[in-house]
Amino acid sequence: MAEPEPIQDTINVERTPTLGSGNTITPNTQNALAEDDASSPANGGGRASRYFARGGKLRPFRLLKEDVINLKSRYLSDWQIFNQQVVASAVYIFFTNLLPGITFASDLYTLTGKSWGTIEVVFSTGLCGLIFSLAPSFSGQPLTILGVTGPFSVLAENIYELCETHFHVEFLPVMAWSLIHAGWMHYLLAIFNAHDWTMQYVTHFSADIFSLLNSVIYFHKAAMELKRTHARVSLAAFLYAVLGAVGTCLLAILLSTANSWKPMLHRYVRLGLTEYAAAISIIIWIGIPYIGELASLDHIRLEVQTSFRPTNPDRSTFFVRFWEIPIEWVFLSMIPGAIVTVLFYFDHEISSIICTVERYGTKKPGGYAWDVALLGTTTILCGILGIPPANGLLPQAPLHSESLMHYAIESPPAEEGEQPDSPRPVARTYEQRYSHFIQASLILIFVSPPLQKLLGLTQTSVLAGLFLFMGYQSLTVNPILERVVNLLTPPSDLPALPDNVSWFGIHMYTVTQIIMTGIVFGVTLTIAAPAFPLIIIALVPVRLSLMNRVWSRETLRLVDGWACREGKPEDSDSETMQVQGSGDEEKAGEKSALVTGGGSGINLCFVRILLDNGCSVLIADLKLRPEAQQLLKQYPFPGIDGKAGVLFQETDVTSWPQLTAAWEKALKKFTIVDIVVPGAGLFEPQWSSFWEPPRTESNKDSVSRDDTNAEPGHYAVLDVNLVSPIRLSQLAIGHWTKTKQKGCLVHVGSMAGYLAGIATPLYFASKHGLHGFVRALGGLRDELGIRVGCIAPGAVETPLWHEDPTKAVMLDEDTVLLDPQEVAQGMWQLVVNPEYGNGTILEVTKGETRVVPLFNAPVPTGEGIVVPGYEASKDALYAKLKKEGLNV
Repeated sequence: MAEPEPIQDTINVERTPTLGSGNTITPNTQNALAEDDASSPANGGGRASRYFARGGKLRPFRLLKEDVINLKSRYLSDWQIFNQQVVASAVYIFFTNLLPGITFASDLYTLTGKSWGTIEVVFSTGLCGLIFSLAPSFSGQPLTILGVTGPFSVLAENIYELCETHFHVEFLPVMAWSLIHAGWMHYLLAIFNAHDWTMQYVTHFSADIFSLLNSVIYFHKAAMELKRTHARVSLAAFLYAVLGAVGTCLLAILLSTANSWKPMLHRYVRLGLTEYAAAISIIIWIGIPYIGELASLDHIRLEVQTSFRPTNPDRSTFFVRFWEIPIEWVFLSMIPGAIVTVLFYFDHEISSIICTVERYGTKKPGGYAWDVALLGTTTILCGILGIPPANGLLPQAPLHSESLMHYAIESPPAEEGEQPDSPRPVARTYEQRYSHFIQASLILIFVSPPLQKLLGLTQTSVLAGLFLFMGYQSLTVNPILERVVNLLTPPSDLPALPDNVSWFGIHMYTVTQIIMTGIVFGVTLTIAAPAFPLIIIALVPVRLSLMNRVWSRETLRLVDGWACREGKPEDSDSETMQVQGSGDEEKAGEKSALVTGGGSGINLCFVRILLDNGCSVLIADLKLRPEAQQLLKQYPFPGIDGKAGVLFQETDVTSWPQLTAAWEKALKKFTIVDIVVPGAGLFEPQWSSFWEPPRTESNKDSVSRDDTNAEPGHYAVLDVNLVSPIRLSQLAIGHWTKTKQKGCLVHVGSMAGYLAGIATPLYFASKHGLHGFVRALGGLRDELGIRVGCIAPGAVETPLWHEDPTKAVMLDEDTVLLDPQEVAQGMWQLVVNPEYGNGTILEVTKGETRVVPLFNAPVPTGEGIVVPGYEASKDALYAKLKKEGLNV
């Protein structure tokens, strides 16, 4: 039988527990309360000042300062890792970066009037890559690979068309000014910490559409390349071009599956074929037209330079006389500059985030703001040199991390005072700069005339095939494709879905993404094409503000989620209580909590966690233990320099006036109360026990303090454990719903809420009732953004076990009690974990947690469940009842 937490001798607190979700609390999770509740009317005029205050989201240079510190801490170690896998990664990324680059070069050569060709694309890719990998202009995240992207080539082609055809102004000076403007706009984004207040709102809805758009652009470019070939060559050469494009794509796809060819070939051969599939296919299909009768066909090959000079014959140097342009175009070019900024920022941030996702096991800090500033510098430099700018590449950036993955034998981190588990393989990535530096250097070497001639052997049909392969690669990892397959699957063969989710809703969501992709792609084919990145960005507010009116929350939670951080928009607190950041954003000093029973035990541990995360706390309790009194001295309220503080209000929670007074004091001091913890509780002491009925004439020796003549009658255990949490929840929910606020209720339950024990029936009854109350309120999360959860621990180590003689006798040397700090961290998980809060009952045993299902819950297992003496007290009770009966 589960033994809940101990009791206090007076009407006091129950410090009940939960352990977290089993996950380590990361810096991002710890800052989950940092989101500024901008919608709150209570924030009033101080809202703007908080944005620019220390730690505010718009505080200039805040993230840049952090990134510089992080860069100093990692830069030397980035040059201390060099091995065979790093070299192999460099070669692999060299091919996957160079070949798509020259593919875009062929397209740009035709569609920008020879303004940009192979040498410009190769020069830009190599130069920007070197700048991002080397000192002094080193990047914060060397895993991010840079190159000229498909979306930018579409943008550049349309800007050229507008300049040369419609406005009759030179393309390169306008592009130079556009990139100069884009550069300083990047600086502003970095200075004002744009990563904190933009990327956290991007969901997979927009990111998947952007990825699908890339695939469509690749396929379209392949078709256009073949169309141009058809117009310039003989029918035989055109038919071979189609065969060469399809053959290049299909052979690359076939070789990319070589790892699954067991038992054929040695595993290293299969691995090599897989990693170099595209390169091998391209080399083979470049060579085929030089054999036999095919050599006599009029193939179209890549246009290259025989000297180190620009592609355009009218240019002699890599320098644009950007000042020789009508003055109005200096300012008008800010418009395409802003569009380039939106595209580059979105593309580069997504690339940097994806290449450091959890599955790669990266450990070193990145530098989003620093990299955006550095990207602004390289963008300006490319504009002045008259070459296309490079930015973060998909899928090359995550492919870089993939190629550097390895498994290291590590011991999992252990809690303080615990023995670490045995070592096990853990996924890690070689975080270094050599692979980035080597691939960029190799690419830059190809601007030399001899290697340019080597590139000139490439037929454009092979590049069309590479476009097809790139489109295929991008499409196969897009979840839209999987949902399209489901759309074409008979309904009877589809798997079951959660409640309130229908396949019709999912299918309509998928169709909407496809339609939006078609609209954006259609725009790229019109005169409005330069504005297509703005449409992608506009999808972000559309998703957050409109789509939840069409699709159910459950459907959106199933198909969508934040692209750059954990959680989903439909997780009630994800909009107001979770922020992806590096730790110095607006802290939860803007947040506050009310904790009853916070003067000792588990609740006191939880108060410390709240304070450590910048959340001010009002403790409502009968009295404070010395350690709690010390906490008041350590965290005075109001806090110094905006830090969190703690207040105390003497409160008997069974008194509704005193409970209301505590609530009103919290509102007066904090304005907004974001977290409410009805933590006070009793473990059925003798003075309020079912087996000690209230004192009467026939029961004069009873130690009960419950009044026999009370109107209405009541039991203190039920008042503290059930009635008080209900009343406090009522006060909190009333305030939150009236002020349109979101909030979080963390109730203190117990395993007694779904088990049974005769020794303390009132306690079990109160916890059963509390669990039912919490589950009944679970729907508030998705409807109103009010999270409601309850922890259900076993027996917890608190001073009350030793201070109450009736409970102390239950302990022996073999008793295992839960650590209250461990339990308090579970309470924190009920606040920050987006999966919780919908009436969650979170069970805690030693080192483990689980969500207790509503029906057919398995029996609790593990340590910290049973106190041995509880069974002995049950036997003594039965014996007494048999002998004496119950005096009432």
